[in-house]
Amino acid sequence: MAASPRIPVAPFLVTYGGENLLLDRDIERVRAWRGREFQRFDGKGMDDYEIVSLCQVHRDKPQTIVVDNANKLKGTKEIKAYIADTVQDDLSVVLVGVIRSDKLPEVWGSVGGKGKVYERKQLKPWDSGSQYVKWSVAEATRLKVKFDKGVEQLFYQYVGADLYSLANELKKLARLVGLGGKITKADLLLVTTPTPQADPFQVAEAAMAKNPKGAMNALSILFKNSGEQACIPIVYALMKQVEKTMIIRRMLDTGMPQDEIAVAVGMKPWPLKNFAMPIARKHDWSRLVQYMKRLCKLDADVKGPASSKRTLVELTVLAIAG
Repeated sequence: MAASPRIPVAPFLVTYGGENLLLDRDIERVRAWRGREFQRFDGKGMDDYEIVSLCQVHRDKPQTIVVDNANKLKGTKEIKAYIADTVQDDLSVVLVGVIRSDKLPEVWGSVGGKGKVYERKQLKPWDSGSQYVKWSVAEATRLKVKFDKGVEQLFYQYVGADLYSLANELKKLARLVGLGGKITKADLLLVTTPTPQADPFQVAEAAMAKNPKGAMNALSILFKNSGEQACIPIVYALMKQVEKTMIIRRMLDTGMPQDEIAVAVGMKPWPLKNFAMPIARKHDWSRLVQYMKRLCKLDADVKGPASSKRTLVELTVLAIAG
């Protein structure tokens, strides 16, 4: 999971998603293609015509042209035509679109059989950060080290849900223990500082799961680390969680099968069955509507001049979690 297989050369490559570390690693992989000149451009402020013109300039050496933030391009007609006109076996120019968004624009999804599309989904901190723990174990393997028993979970608790931070701390630990070494708790304490971490969605999930202690603990950590600036992302996470729960609740009420619900909400069956559906069953539709109305008002309050924003957020979290 930490390292993708080698990316093959094709006329087009698209990599998209919410994990910037994984997207940046894809860029480094195509940079490492041998016998090719590498150019990188930022899609912000550019248009399709400029990108296509860069691809059509004749050069003596094969080119790899990376368009970062390709989702920021405003037009699509020229790139769509360029994709259609490109011969599948022509590797003189490889156009790489890096989409820093979970949504893949239609034009970049149209590469079809002429290229590859890779999704780099942002990991989720549910289930005690199991996705991040799994990633850390795979990353340690890539660095030719391993964790002592139980240390991988402690490592996540110390560093938090950020792949860049996890990767950087693992590099330091790998240098400390050496190739083939084992990372112990003592090593971890030498390199990292135990700082409690929390994510706004941890607050939202705990609140919707009727776990007031867990919600308030995560809330306290967020306010300690970020102050009242945490109010807006917390309210956003609560609104998204309530919205998702409303959708699942409505589908459960209509008797929709679990596999169809998973497709509809874009979740894999396991987290849906073990996390999202049990949460949805704790709430009826009318109560969810009340939560959303309260959160809409709270959203306006935390973005406006209201005083005691932290208290307003805390009261709302307790009301939902209680």
